[in-house]
Parts: sequence; C-alpha cells; structure tokens
Amino acid sequence: RELAFVFFPKVRELGERHLAVARVRRELLAAIRLQLEESGAPPSAPSLLALLESALELWRTQRALLGPLHPNCAESLHEVGASIGGLLARAPRALFARYPGVWDTPAAASHAQRHALELHRGIAALYSNEGLLPQSVE
Repeated sequence: RELAFVFFPKVRELGERHLAVARVRRELLAAIRLQLEESGAPPSAPSLLALLESALELWRTQRALLGPLHPNCAESLHEVGASIGGLLARAPRALFARYPGVWDTPAAASHAQRHALELHRGIAALYSNEGLLPQSVE
C-alpha cells in the first residue's frame, strides 16, 4: 500500500512505459508474490487483480522496450496467465468487472489465459537450452 501511494502518482508523471515504472512494477510483483507465499492462504481477488494489472503493464513495457521475444517477457506473460487463471477460479466477477469489453466473459478470459501461457512457453523454449528460464508446466 505504501508503495502504491508513492508509485501511482509517478506513473502519471513519467508515463506507463517509462523504464523506472517498469522496474517498480517488477518490484511490486515480487512483493505481492512473496506476501502470498508467506501467507499460505489462497490469493484474494484484490491480490490477483494487482498481480494481473502489474504483470500486464510490465509485459507491455517490456515488449515495447526489449522486444517481444525477450526472456523477461516470458516471465511477465506467465504471471498474466496465472493471474487470469486464478481470477477465473476464485473471483471471475472481479476479473470481468475490471476488464469490461476485454475479458468480461469466461470464454474471453480463458482465451487470454491460454494465449498468455502459450506465448510464455514459446519464448521460454527459445532460452531453455541455455538454462536462462525454467520450463513451466502450466
């Protein structure tokens, strides 16, 4: 919450695709993941929505600045797919309400989840022989 208080005004000032904004988004994702792991409880809808929004915006920035086949894009795409899957399983209405006209049906959200995970696997496969990215089973 403290990070968000400082972070979101800076996003408006610097712009969504600024490298500093991407860096903070990565830190935010790591902090949310750590909090979820330490709690041991299933992720809440607000946590999953925060993960999804941060991962989606981070991926958009990475794709623009690093290119669509960069290994960091694979990590962010995995986070996008996993977050959508978690929301579909635990709080689909929250997902549909947050992304009206985009992912506002189970079919549209499932398609986005599959697509994100397929892109993740494809990019990860490019780097798997070098040991840069772990192969995910999702």
